[in-house]
Amino acid sequence: MHSDPGDPVDSSPDEPARAVGLARRFFLGGLYVGFGSWITSVANFAIGLVIARILGPEVFGFYALVAAVDLFLSMVGAFSMQLAIVQHPRESDALFDTGMRISMLLGAIGLVLSVAAAPLLGHFRGSQAGWFLVILGIARLLSLTAQTPLAHLERRLRFGAVATVSAVSLNLPNLCALGLAALGAGAWSLIARDALVAIITLVLAFALSGYRFRGRAEREIASELMAFGRPMFFARAVEIAFERVDRLLVGAWLGDLALGLYHQARVLAETPMIAMRTLSPLAFNLYSRLQAQPQRLARAYAILNYFLVRAVFAGAAVLLVYPAETIRLLLGAEWVPAAPTLRWLALYAGLLPLLENMKTLLYGRGAVWEAMILRLVQIGLFVPGIVLGIAFDRIEWVAIALLSVTLFGVGMARYYNRAVLEGGLGRLFAAPGIALAGVALLFALEPWGLRAAVPYWMLPAFPVVCYAVLLLALERWRLVAELRYLRGILGSGA
Repeated sequence: MHSDPGDPVDSSPDEPARAVGLARRFFLGGLYVGFGSWITSVANFAIGLVIARILGPEVFGFYALVAAVDLFLSMVGAFSMQLAIVQHPRESDALFDTGMRISMLLGAIGLVLSVAAAPLLGHFRGSQAGWFLVILGIARLLSLTAQTPLAHLERRLRFGAVATVSAVSLNLPNLCALGLAALGAGAWSLIARDALVAIITLVLAFALSGYRFRGRAEREIASELMAFGRPMFFARAVEIAFERVDRLLVGAWLGDLALGLYHQARVLAETPMIAMRTLSPLAFNLYSRLQAQPQRLARAYAILNYFLVRAVFAGAAVLLVYPAETIRLLLGAEWVPAAPTLRWLALYAGLLPLLENMKTLLYGRGAVWEAMILRLVQIGLFVPGIVLGIAFDRIEWVAIALLSVTLFGVGMARYYNRAVLEGGLGRLFAAPGIALAGVALLFALEPWGLRAAVPYWMLPAFPVVCYAVLLLALERWRLVAELRYLRGILGSGA
């Protein structure tokens, strides 16, 4: 049984109160960041669907290829200075100034690489692709510069400000992109969005944090930050390669249309992860603080996983049962050929949040090399699957390969975290897995002739309702217990 985060871990009489107080602050912070993230995700999801309808698969495929090349060049920023500053044991002005100097240097190097690569990309995909790459390089420089004031906010647990930066920097650029797409700007609307995200993030991060660079960088602190950053660089570089290698290869060999269909199917499958990615810095901050207290660390990890897995399986049920109807409803009829790919990615969507949380736990514990090895193994298994799918012109095979390596990655991550985790994955997946299997079996039998009797745009609602009913029937008492636990943290006032 997991211990309560309030359990004492030493002889100090004040330790339980401090433990509950820390848990409460992070839970409230999670509400701030999570609520802002979910509102932002809903708004951006709706806007993104309209943009996709306007632009179509080929334009999205062209943009996705340029973005994949840019992301590979973004490896220069993989030293993760924001995380290094958050994890550093001593806070000072010199810490932030040193991190700022390193981040700006990395951004400048990345911009030089983008300018150098632009003519080559322009030769193969047109001059517009080259200009896009340069613009994204400038945006990357601004994003890396914003890492230090964002770390300043996170270290001081100013979660409301973090949520504000996230909400504004994502919503406003998307609205601008929608307007540009409606005016016929094509792929330029997506590039303008990415540039605006970087600009607004930079401005708001400095404005809300109050941080100002004063040139107090110190060589010793730089060495300490890079001691964290060097393994992070290799881990993040491998992470970036895994994230984009499929899109780069599909776009290079099968063209913009195939890439657009595959890219958008993966975007739909990963939509539930948007909130998780916004919460990842919060989870990393918490895991880093608790890394020396394995019982509390295990409990914090378990409570997040409990709700995360059950929530994303509801979305997986929809994509598994009605992929074509879901795509037609959200994106329009021209995107329906992506349905077979999306059905395989439904199961990937259910596993991805668990894997991401496990990797965040590894980073928080300082096990960066293990996270890198995990991704290297995944890439080694993934690339042959991508090549096979390309050889037979079957993008759904690429999705099957992605699902397979994600499942393998969950097993590896669980093994690497075995020192702080109790129990197996069976208890975590038993109830939601049974509920999802029950929904898939039920709708495989075409209950009540739904497809003939109900308009296509209503069909995606049925799997969600059935999944929720089955899940509540299977574990309503455990759900009540976990909610009471969270209520206890929130109401502790410690």
